[in-house]
Amino acid sequence: MAMPKVRETYHHGDLESALLDAATKMVGADGAEHLSLRAVAAEVGVSPSAAYHYYQEKDSLISCVGARLFEELADFQEQALLKVPGKGARAARARFRALGRAYFEWASMEPNFFRLIFGCYCSADEVEVEVLRDNSRAWRLLQTCLEDLYRTGGLIPALRPYAEILTWSAVHGATALIIEGHLPKDSFESLLDGLERSLGIGIK
Repeated sequence: MAMPKVRETYHHGDLESALLDAATKMVGADGAEHLSLRAVAAEVGVSPSAAYHYYQEKDSLISCVGARLFEELADFQEQALLKVPGKGARAARARFRALGRAYFEWASMEPNFFRLIFGCYCSADEVEVEVLRDNSRAWRLLQTCLEDLYRTGGLIPALRPYAEILTWSAVHGATALIIEGHLPKDSFESLLDGLERSLGIGIK
């Protein structure tokens, strides 16, 4: 029986992208815990040594996958916000809910991606967390939504300094609980209702 031929050479830059694409696909299908550089190399059709030229260990490859997925999440949320035009309080409130729903919908569609980017593989120390968060497009989208609510009078002023962490913690927590089967899917809208009331959104 003929063995599949191993490809040793790629055009410059092609192999790195091919390995990242293959790793992302494999994480989506089976989760990060089953990923290995050897398996990714085999999927692409190159030797393990060729893969090691770009990624010296599994963690470095997974870190790159995680960075890509954070961007995909931000893209998905950004598209959801673009569907809600307007400058008033009603539009700001609608965008706030659309942002939360997009977070939940992306995680529901790609649970293994969600587990990867918020799991141990993409963890960082306290200083790195602050830098990564502040440079995150998803975090900046949340800040923009909350600023719009504050500007249009839809957010309790005293709660503005705490709004980002309250919102992210609540939305992320409910999303994780639903994905892992600890809450029913329809409880997410109740979470958004309760979060709005907690922040005074839409309450006059």
